Formats: sequence, structure tokens, C-alpha cells
Amino acid sequence: MDLDTVQKQLVDSFAEQENLIGTLYKLYAKRYPEYKMFWAEMANEEYQHASMIRRIVKSDTANIFRFSQGELRSSNLDSSIKFINNLIIEFKDNLDFPITRAVSIALHIEKALWERKIFQYFDGDSDEVKRIMNLLNLEQEIHISKLNKFAEPFHKINP
Repeated sequence: MDLDTVQKQLVDSFAEQENLIGTLYKLYAKRYPEYKMFWAEMANEEYQHASMIRRIVKSDTANIFRFSQGELRSSNLDSSIKFINNLIIEFKDNLDFPITRAVSIALHIEKALWERKIFQYFDGDSDEVKRIMNLLNLEQEIHISKLNKFAEPFHKINP
């Protein structure tokens, strides 16, 4: 695959962002053992997203995959990565981080990615690229739905 430097940097940043979200969720799984299964599953799915993004690039032997930059710039992704890194640091440093805040942050991240249509910036004519992008879009919606359902009991406790 012969992506230009800017496109390669954006794809790498997308994958890094997904890995960082997975890392945050993995930390949640360790901190909140009563919710370990939920957060571990969410983390694993984020790691899978990063892997799928990288796989698209590697499997495009026909060189038909493109990253449509649109309004998204590497500076936006860099800001998002910095934000998530700071959340990870804050979470590690704050042992009194309430689960309600963790859920709120996760919802904020997932909704922000959905609203920015993150996975719709990838483009390609191959069926594999289209299949993976459709799957990533669907999984983004599923994550928001799962988080909303998971958050319901916490909203009843803290209206």
C-alpha cells in the first residue's frame, strides 16, 4: 500500500486513538472489578478496531484504499490522542475516580467519535474495505448503545 505520508500518519493516529481508548477501558476493568467483564469486552473491541484499521491498509494490494481527509486534520486526532492520554494519567493518579465519571467519559468519547463520523473517512473500492468500514461504523453505534444501557442504573442513583 502506498499511502502518502499525511494519509499514513492519519491512519496510524486513528489506530493509536483506538488503542488508547482500549487502554482506558482496560484500566476501568481493573479499577472496578464488579464491572470487569463489561469494560474488558469494551477494551478488546477497541483493540480489534485498531487492528482492523491497520489490516485495511496492509491488505490493500490493489492500492485502491484511500483516506478521505475531509474536515479532519492530523491536529484534530493529535488533540484527541492527547485528551485520552491525559484521561489515562488522571485516572491512574486519582484513586477516588467514581464509576459514574468513568461511564460519562466513555460515553463522551464514543459519541464524539460518532458525531465526527470518524470511520466514514476511509474509502476504497474493494469489498473488504467496505465490509470493514461498515463493521466499524456499526460497532461505534453498538458501543454507544451498550454504554447507554450500562449507564442507566448510575443515572437512577445520581440523577
